[in-house]
Amino acid sequence: MQVGDRVVKNPKTWTPSEFDRWGRGEGVGEIVQPPFDLDDDWVDVRWPAGRCFEHKSGLLPAMNAPSPLTPGS
Repeated sequence: MQVGDRVVKNPKTWTPSEFDRWGRGEGVGEIVQPPFDLDDDWVDVRWPAGRCFEHKSGLLPAMNAPSPLTPGS
């Protein structure tokens, strides 16, 4: 997984947190450039409701999903 990839939460491996209340993991997210270096197992994801750091094991590729950041894509 790399910057620009679209992702959805993996319901089998998703680890809920307090951020789920504001929409973390809902819909399609896009991996964005983090503000600082992260461990290889973590990515910065912009969900429709906001941004959150996510462990890669909790994500799946979002095949053929439109980008939440680019209108019309």
